[in-house]
This record gives sequence, C-alpha cells and structure tokens, in this order.
Amino acid sequence: MSNLNELSSSPQTALEPQDEVRIVGQYYDDKTARLVRKYGPGPRIHYHVGHYPSSKTPLNVHDATPDDIRRSIRIHQEGLLRYAAKIWGAEHRLSGRILDVGCGLGGGSLFWAQEYGADVTAVTNAPEHAPIVDGFAQECGVGGKVRTLVCDAMHLPLDDPYDAAVAIESSGYFNRPRWFERLARVLRPGGSVCIEEVFTTRPHGADVWAEYFYTKPATVLDYVEAAESAGFELVDDVDATSETSPFWEESAAWTKAVLDSDNSLSAVDRRQLRISLMANQALGTEWQAGGLRLGFLRFELK
Repeated sequence: MSNLNELSSSPQTALEPQDEVRIVGQYYDDKTARLVRKYGPGPRIHYHVGHYPSSKTPLNVHDATPDDIRRSIRIHQEGLLRYAAKIWGAEHRLSGRILDVGCGLGGGSLFWAQEYGADVTAVTNAPEHAPIVDGFAQECGVGGKVRTLVCDAMHLPLDDPYDAAVAIESSGYFNRPRWFERLARVLRPGGSVCIEEVFTTRPHGADVWAEYFYTKPATVLDYVEAAESAGFELVDDVDATSETSPFWEESAAWTKAVLDSDNSLSAVDRRQLRISLMANQALGTEWQAGGLRLGFLRFELK
C-alpha cells in the first residue's frame, strides 16, 4: 500500500484525513511520558533510530543498565543527525529559515538551531508537545530561534519562503503528493526537502512497521514520483540501513532491562513494555533481513 493516508489503530482501515491527523496527534500525546523516560531527560530528545558507523553497538547490552543503554542510544541518535548534516550540507542548506516537519519533542529543531544557527519552525500535530518544545528551546538558549507550530503538515503556513524543510522519520505519516505540493508553495526556488525515513522493500517489512507505528512505509520511488509531480528533483539518496541496524538491539535491550529491574512498574506499564520489546525485536529481524531500508533523501525545488 503506497498511500500513507491509511492510518488507524487497525492499519489496514482507511480513515478520513481529519481523523488521521487526530489519531496520530493523540498517539504521540499518549506516548510523551514514555518517550521522555526512554530518550530523555532532555533538552534534546530524539525519537528516531541512531547511527552506528561500525554497524555494531559499542555496548555489551546484556550486562548494561537501562541508564547505560539509554546514554548510548542518545549518543547515536545525535550521531544520526550529524551524519544527516554532512550528507545534506547543513552548513549552507540548513542554516537559514527551515521547517522541521513532525518535530516530535523538538530534539532535531534544537539541533539545527544550536549547531547551525537555523531559524526553525518546529511543526507538530501533537498539541501536548508544543509547550515542551518551547520549554526545551528556552532551556537551550534558543527560544528566539525555535518557534513551535501546531498544524497538519498538509497546511503549512504560506508566509515568507523557507530555505529548507526537514522531516526526520515523520514523513511516513503524510499524504506525500499533497505534502510536496504544499512544500512547493512554502519553499524558495532551489530550496531543499531533506528526508530521513524508513522505506519498504517488501510487503512483510511494511506490515511489521505498520503493526507498531500505525502507518505503512512507502518506497523511495513513491517519494520520487510525488516530489517530481510537485516540481522537485531528487539530488541525494544515501542508504544507511546497516549503520542503523544496531539501534533495534539497543532499544530492545533497554526495554528488557527496565522490565527486569524496575519493580515499581504497573501491570499496564509492563504490558506496554512487553509489546514494545516484541515490536523492536521484530523490527530488528526485518531490518537484518532486508525488508526495510533506512535512507536519507534530498530533493530540490526547480
């Protein structure tokens, strides 16, 4: 299924666009406390895979504590953004006015503002996240360079043109043709759309991803076709599947370590963590089997 509009608690059931936005926003609002526990404490909190240049986790995850594993995950999540910055030429492409579309808890927005001096509009459809991002921006001293905007990615504001848009593992939830059409109206000519995303290479991989993340990933070709129809051309396509595979081992290990060591967990928390553990193990298996691909794409507006 290539239409990423299809999103619900049952991934095979198509919903109206307004329902999709509501469900995704509620999904991430509900996950906020769990995201902070696993990837926090902040201020730069990321909800995406990490980059492991050696294609191996540096930890012996079987003996590590939850805090040790979390620390390694965070280091490699930041490493993924630094790798993306190198691929995309962030020093000149992501140092002006940029959109961070699907910003999560704002880790990427703060990264681009702090590391490259960008003026960032952090876009989220999870209302609970906006004040958290604002607070983290103030804590980092970039409150004047990061502003949050609660809106659907298909309705980005038509104000002064942006230099670039960034989407870090968020574009899988968007209607691609409509999103690129909107980006063509909000970016300046020559502006970039920088995407780090999970792409499918076989149906089973898409099903495994959708089971946990409530949307089926598309192929790179699906993105290219949608982008070209809106006046963009693909200029970068970098595969980093092998260098991101260790994330799933660390993510599963953190969950197991918490289950084994935290006696204060409620029955509900334990159930959610067990579901997460099984999902991370399945995703790691599919990653290794080649059913999912992690790629960095960059499109330019003609």
